[in-house]
Amino acid sequence: MFKDFKRFGIAFSALLAAVGFSAAPQVASAAQVVEPCDPALVNPTAQACSGYYSGNLLGGSSTQIAAQIAGVDALGAAYTFDGNWGAVDPTKITGLIGGNVLDFGTTLYGLTVIGAHFGNVAGSAGNVTVFYLFDFGTEGANGVVLNDIQGFSNAVLYTTGAVPEPATWLLFILAFAAIGAAMRSRSRKTKGALATA
Repeated sequence: MFKDFKRFGIAFSALLAAVGFSAAPQVASAAQVVEPCDPALVNPTAQACSGYYSGNLLGGSSTQIAAQIAGVDALGAAYTFDGNWGAVDPTKITGLIGGNVLDFGTTLYGLTVIGAHFGNVAGSAGNVTVFYLFDFGTEGANGVVLNDIQGFSNAVLYTTGAVPEPATWLLFILAFAAIGAAMRSRSRKTKGALATA
C-alpha cells in the first residue's frame, strides 16, 4: 500500500511540474544572468559586480528577495543580504543627481553593496538588475557615477560602513577621560582611607 502512495505522489508531482506548478520557488530562474555586467560602468570602478539579471529584482516579493539574496551572494563579499526588504526599501532612489550620480543622501564608507535596475540597459540585455560591491575605505564617497544611464529606473543601498563623525570621536575621548579621572579619584580615596585606618 505504501508503494501505491509513493507512486501516486511521484505521479502527482510530475503532473504539477508539467502544468507549471512547483512546490519550491525557482531561485535560479528568478536570478538568471542574461548578460555579464561590467564593474567599470560605474565610477569609481566596482570591486565586483553580479548580473545583469533578467527583470527588476529590487522589490519585496518572495521571488525578488530570493533573487536579491543570490545576486548579492554572487559578489563574494563578507556581507550577506538577510532578505529583510523592509530595511532596504527606505534606501530606494528613483532619480539621479546631476543626471548620472547615485546619491543615497549619506556618505558611503567601507564595504558598500548597491543594487540597480535598468528598464532598458544599453546592449541586448534589456530589462535588467545588477549588484555592485565597492570599498570606499575611511575616506568615503558621496555617491557613485553611472557611466551609462540608459534605462536607469531605480537603485537601493544594501549596506555601507559607518565612520563616526569627529564630534562622536570627541565624545568618546571625553567619556574615557572622565571614567579614568573617576577611577583615579576613587583609588586615591581608597588609599587614603586605608592609610588612616
